[in-house]
Amino acid sequence: MLNGVMGSMILILIASGLCLIFGIMDIVNFAHGEFYMLGGFGAWLFFSENVIPAVIPDVLRYVLAVLLSMVLVAALGIVVERFILRRFYGNLQTVIIVSFGLMLILQAGALSIFGSSDKAFASPFTGFLSFGNISVSGERLAAIICGGVFIVLLYFFILRSKFGMAMRAVSQDSEAALVQGINTNLIFSLCMGIGCALAAAGGALVGPIFYVNAYMGVEPIMKAFVVVILGGMGSLPGAVIGGFIIGMTESLATTYMGAHMSNLIVFLLLIGVLLIKPTGIMGHET
Repeated sequence: MLNGVMGSMILILIASGLCLIFGIMDIVNFAHGEFYMLGGFGAWLFFSENVIPAVIPDVLRYVLAVLLSMVLVAALGIVVERFILRRFYGNLQTVIIVSFGLMLILQAGALSIFGSSDKAFASPFTGFLSFGNISVSGERLAAIICGGVFIVLLYFFILRSKFGMAMRAVSQDSEAALVQGINTNLIFSLCMGIGCALAAAGGALVGPIFYVNAYMGVEPIMKAFVVVILGGMGSLPGAVIGGFIIGMTESLATTYMGAHMSNLIVFLLLIGVLLIKPTGIMGHET
C-alpha cells in the first residue's frame, strides 16, 4: 500500500502537468516524459556530481537539486512552447507529430550528454520508519511527502492566485479571456512551465529510489496518459483520483500477481471505466 501511495504521487505529478497542458493549451504532449527524465538527470547532476558544493548539508543539497531541476526544466518547457509548439496551435495532428519528434530529440540529446549507462545516486533520507510490522524507507517517505506538498501547492495556485484564475478562464474560453485583457500567450507559457516543472519533480524524487537514464520517461508517460484519460481529460481532480486508482492497482497487482500482470490489470481497468463512462471519472461532454 505504501509503495502504491508513492507510485500514485509520482503519477499524479506527471499527469497533473499533462492535464494543465491539454486542458488549457489543447495540446497532447508526448514529450512530457522526457521532461520527467531531465528532472531525474538534473537531480543526479546537482546532487551526486557535487555541482552544489558538498559543504552544504546533504538534505538541503538534495532539496536545492530538486528545485533547481524544476526551474531549469520549466525554463526549457517555456522555450519549447514559445518557439516550437506555439506555431502549431489549433492543429492537433501536427502537434502530436511534433511532440513525438521532440521526445526522440530529447532522448538522443540525453544519450549524447549523459551516456547510455544508468545513473544511480543515494538519497540523503536514509534509514527506515516503522509502523508496527510495516517499514518504509526514508527516501520513499520523502517522495510521498514532497509529492503531496507539490500537489497541494498546485491546487492553491490554481484556485487562489491571480494567474491561476486566469488559467481557468483561458481553459474555459480563450477568446473570451483575451477580450477581457488576459494575455493568453503568457498563460500558455506559464502553463507549459508549470507542467514541465511538475514532471521534473517526479523524476528528481524517483531518481534516488531507482535509477536515471535517457529512457526512464517512456513507461511513466504511458501510465500518466492512462491516469489522465481515466480521470477525465483536462480535469485536475480527475488526475488525482485516477493517479491513486492506477498507482494502488499497479502496486497491489504487482505484489499478488507479479509485475507482468500489473500493466494488463491497469489497462483492463481503464477499458472497463471508459465502457461505463466514456468521458472518464471526472470528465464531461464538450
